[in-house]
Amino acid sequence: MQDSKPTNFIVGLTGGIGSGKTVCSDHFQSIGVPIIDTDLIARDIVQPGQTALQDLCTAFGDSILLEDGTLDRRELRIVAFATDENKAKLDSITHPAIRQATRQKIAETDYPYCVIVIPLLTADSAFSHFLHRVLVVTADHETKIERVMKRSRLSREDILRIMQTQLNDDERLSFADDIITNDNTIADAQLAVEERHKHYLELAQSAQ
Repeated sequence: MQDSKPTNFIVGLTGGIGSGKTVCSDHFQSIGVPIIDTDLIARDIVQPGQTALQDLCTAFGDSILLEDGTLDRRELRIVAFATDENKAKLDSITHPAIRQATRQKIAETDYPYCVIVIPLLTADSAFSHFLHRVLVVTADHETKIERVMKRSRLSREDILRIMQTQLNDDERLSFADDIITNDNTIADAQLAVEERHKHYLELAQSAQ
């Protein structure tokens, strides 16, 4: 069943590795905007005692658990990506749980709008059914690589392999409502966020 659009005004924030999504989402948060990070939610839903973890064990067996009962993420990746069928099974368990938890957090917000950080957002994502705006953070290709190399131990080749598994900026921009081009300083990115913030407050007010 298709997700209905919440009454809250929702902005989806996305961008590739090294684009500066976190710089932008952190600044939205610093000026008071509620931030809902789907990466964090994805970790929360597979904690011990959560239904999603139980469903994963039913689907893939208890071998995906460590001795302390927590999820063995490495083992899950091996099993889930072994076949297309297993990957589809993984997605069918985790994706609805992530969306449900996201909607719950949206309902708990008390602000004119909120931002959902969705790194792997696509044009046909089920999330798109309840987003009012999509904000894409972009940056020059080499700038993104340099940023990731500075903050991690990944090689250039590793970073390029990760990029190849993600949408490219042209694909993201095809479904963007708003864009922050983050090629310069952190201060420049923060200024761009503040401009978007004013716009979103206006849109949220007019949507009421």
